[in-house]
Parts: sequence; structure tokens; C-alpha cells
Amino acid sequence: MASLRPLILELIRNTSSGLPEDVLDSLAIARDKEDEGSRAWSTFELMIQNVEEARKASAPICQDTGTLIFYVDYGPDHTAHQLEKDIVAAVRDATKKSYLRPNAVDSITGENSGDNVGNGSPYIHFHARKEKGARVRLMMKGGGCENMGAQYSLPDESIGAGRDLDGIRRCIIDAVQKAQGYGCAPGTVGVGVGGDRVTSAMESKEQLFRALRDTNPNPTLAALEEELTESLQGLNIGPMGFGGKTTVLGVKIGARHRVPASFFVSIAYMCWAYRKGELQVKGNKALLEGRQLPTAVPARKVAASAAAPRKSAASAGKKTAAGKAVKAPAKRAPVAKKAAGKAPAGKAAKGIVKTATAAKAKAPAKKAPAAKAVAKKAPAGRTAKTTARKATASRTVKASRQAPVARGTKQKGPAIEIPSRRARRNKLPVL
Repeated sequence: MASLRPLILELIRNTSSGLPEDVLDSLAIARDKEDEGSRAWSTFELMIQNVEEARKASAPICQDTGTLIFYVDYGPDHTAHQLEKDIVAAVRDATKKSYLRPNAVDSITGENSGDNVGNGSPYIHFHARKEKGARVRLMMKGGGCENMGAQYSLPDESIGAGRDLDGIRRCIIDAVQKAQGYGCAPGTVGVGVGGDRVTSAMESKEQLFRALRDTNPNPTLAALEEELTESLQGLNIGPMGFGGKTTVLGVKIGARHRVPASFFVSIAYMCWAYRKGELQVKGNKALLEGRQLPTAVPARKVAASAAAPRKSAASAGKKTAAGKAVKAPAKRAPVAKKAAGKAPAGKAAKGIVKTATAAKAKAPAKKAPAAKAVAKKAPAGRTAKTTARKATASRTVKASRQAPVARGTKQKGPAIEIPSRRARRNKLPVL
């Protein structure tokens, strides 16, 4: 298989410099719920403006490009060893290109590795599957919102939480209330119920890969998610803690089996800069958030395809030369026989040479008009092709503006009409 390094580099660039469609839509909806000109409205407006400008410049939407969390599902045509090499190399490349800030610090010495690579950085979770191809998901989780994460062991008397759904509810409300604006609200809350301390925390992070408008397959958890997404807005924490009608963008809950003695509830709090991306590769096709990318061709195939034209051209040249050599005497044989009958051998040979020379001299003259005709017609043809291409490109651009791009992730919820996701003003005053 070809290296996925350039594709993973594009995944990092795209994830760092923008937000997924579902997150942008949710920010626009939250903005339009506020009174225009209010602090909450202006904060949401600045967030959207920031994303638009970052996308244009391929620059990070936040100075903290966060912890890099990769989840990789791969088939029999890939190996974990090669995928890890590609991911690490792509992370180094992204750091050099300033898509990422150097964020890997040695916990003992305090030294920054300078390339985002170190012990446990980036974090890569591999999962083998039977289906061919690979799916690489990336989450970039900033330090501020990560510090607002929490883990509860139930029962917890401090918040009156028992080992039931109400206890889970109390844990989530408590975590969001404590986060306030420190987690760069509005946040998205990932919740892991059950498991042990490690797997419970993993579950809470994995929930953040879900689409904001999907529906939990577990009806009980789906109802709890919907209830909390609505009720948490009543905290009125608002964007960046300035107060407002939107405190969270969503709540996502997953559950795992546990041992009877333990009942953990883990909270992963994600900030408004909800950076996540997905790359899918299968054969020669690669999709990034539903958008097709050019894929790399293995080196041996490139060499073979490059050598093929040279080989065919050479062999064609030989065949053409041979064909002319064979056909020329055949056409000129009668002339040679007549010349041989009327003149000595020496004069006959000279006559053949003169005849061949004359034929060569006349050939270009006959082809010249055709060449001129082609020269005259070529611009028109090229102009027609160019016009057709421009028309096709124009139709494609219009279609892409009118119709949403197909998403790689599955979203079960009904489509929500977005009043306006684009920034309303060119520039807002600093608050």
C-alpha cells in the first residue's frame, strides 16, 4: 500500500484550521438565539469569523492545538506499524508547517520536544477489522477544556448521586456547573458510564467523535441526552462564561459493563473549538469529511507507468521504421525493374536514389496545407473545450453552494434549517 502520510497531513491541516459542519451550524443557531449586539451574540459572531479566517489561511483556529487523539480502524491491507509511522511523520510535518503548535512537553524535565512527538504523543488507538481499507479519526482537545474533565465514583454523597440514572444526571450537571467559562463554553459533554477508571474515561472521549445531531441507539440514554441538552442551558453560563442562552452544544453518553464493586461516571468536556475530523481510505479512493482527495500511487506502479510510455514509443518507432523500410522497396520495385531494363545497374541505382529523394521532398509539401488547417482550427477547438470546462466548473461551484456536501459520518436526526452560518459583519470591535 502507498503511504498515507500526505493524506494524514491533510487531515491534520483540515481539522486544525476549521470546524465540522455540525459544529458550525450549532454555533450559528446559538448566535441567532441571542439579541444582536449583546455580548453573547458578539462572542458567537467572533467565533464564526475566527473559523472563516483560519480556514482561508490554513491556520489553527486556536493557539492551543491540543492533545492529538487518533482512532484508527484498519483492514488486512494495512499494518499498524506502517500506519503509526505515517501518523508520526505527518504530525512532524504539520508542526513544521505551523498547522500545529509544539505541544509535547516532558513531564519530568519540562522540555518541549518541538515536534509534537514524545512518549505517548500523539495518542493512537488501533482497531483491526476484516474490511479492507482504513478509517483514521482525529480529535484535537485543548488543555483548558481537558482540565474541566472529571470522574465520579458512585455513590457520591457530596452531590447526592446514587448508582442510577439520577446519579449520572447529577454528575453531568455538577461537572458543567464547575466548568463555567474555564472550559471555553459552550461545551460538548462526553460521558462514559461504567467500566474501570481507564475505560470509563476512554468511553467519555470516544463519545465526542459522534455527530452533534445523531441519536443514541439506546433509548434510555437518548432520552437522558435530550433532557440534559435542554436543561443545562438553564445554567446561563453562555459563551466563554459571559452569560447567555446556550451553555452546551450537546451531551453524548456511552455505557460499559462494570464490576459490581465499582460505578464510575467520567466526563470529557470539549470546548467550542470542537475539532474533529475523519479520513477514509479504500483502494485508490480517499474521503476527508465526505470530500474526495487525490491518493498516492505506490512507487513501483509510478515507475511502471512512467516506463510504459517510453517503451511503447520506442517499440512504435521501431515498428514504424521497419514498416517504411519494408514498404518502400515494395512500392518502388516496379520502378527498379523498369530502370534495370533500360539502363545499366549503376544508373538504375542512381535513379532509385533520386526518386526517393524527390518523394521525400514532396511529402512535406503535401502535408503542409493539412498542418495549416489544423493550426487554424486548433484555437477554436481549444476555445470550445475551455468554454465547456469553464461552464462545467461554474455549474459544479453553483451546485456545491446550493447542495450540502455528503458527510462521511451518519446523522440520524432531522436536518435543521440554519438562518445564517456566515459571519454577519466584516469586523467586530474588541470586547
